[in-house]
Amino acid sequence: MSLPRIALARAAFAVTAALSVALLATTAQAQQLTKLRITNFTNIVVTPIFYGMEKGWYKEAGLDIEIVKVATGAASVSAVAANQADIGWAAATVPMFARSQGVPVKIFMIADQEGPPDHYGTHIDATAKSGINTFADVKGKTVMINAFGTAGELAIRERLMDAGISWDDVKKVVVPFPQMPAALETGNADVAVTIYPMQGAIMANKAIGAKLLGRGNIMASGKQVVPASIYFATDTWLAQNAKAAAAFGKVYARAQKEIDADPKLRLEWWMKLSGMPQPVAETIPPPWFQTPAIAKQSVQPIYDALLKTGMMTKSFNIDDVVATIQY
Repeated sequence: MSLPRIALARAAFAVTAALSVALLATTAQAQQLTKLRITNFTNIVVTPIFYGMEKGWYKEAGLDIEIVKVATGAASVSAVAANQADIGWAAATVPMFARSQGVPVKIFMIADQEGPPDHYGTHIDATAKSGINTFADVKGKTVMINAFGTAGELAIRERLMDAGISWDDVKKVVVPFPQMPAALETGNADVAVTIYPMQGAIMANKAIGAKLLGRGNIMASGKQVVPASIYFATDTWLAQNAKAAAAFGKVYARAQKEIDADPKLRLEWWMKLSGMPQPVAETIPPPWFQTPAIAKQSVQPIYDALLKTGMMTKSFNIDDVVATIQY
């Protein structure tokens, strides 16, 4: 074999060897990653998941994130309980309600909190044409919630109870969040129990002329900080994957911190995820949390409200629904 051919063969061998090493390294890395299937229905609150995925931070932490699309918090519980997802995202009320029904799930991390002065997950709006000015006026009217057994149901039921109105005294319709603004505008409902970004669209729509009746998943959040939305998993999964849960929380908090530090970046991501126009996005207060760690005393007011309203008819030890993870 001539020298040029020998050199060429050696070069080809070197390239092949390098590619093989790179392939083996990539395969090994993929094998080392822990897959986390996480439920989600598009909401700006969960921006840290998508931002962290784009930055590659979850993979750096040994996690391979897969988004399992669902329509409601109740669907998140169903997916986690059926092992179609590892981690569920929902309002804090949802896994607590599920736990009372015998579903073995625990809250292990806060996604955002609500409380004074202006951090609230749920908003209750009435149309101008409904003539509603207070919760006492809601009697006999049509109320939209996105699903039963959710934070939205608890939010309106507690306010109605406080006003002396029974849950049976109103007409209930289940409407997905994205369809609520249109339903209010067309007069198919008088009241919407909704979240951002739909809240921003409702308040900006002059044809609706919305009046804000109340905000917050529970009345107590007007005076104190409580979890708004959270992440949960089954007892079994958490017992076997505490390190993965902690790694997820650390990256999530890192992503949230970077997003909070750059309002322009936050706005860009909100518009990217929700499709809302900039003027609407600019009206939305940012989600927040002090720490991803959950404490049982923080969910106690939610537990109490669920029992008080009759939404939850079976009590349980609140320790059973909270998992302590070190972040």
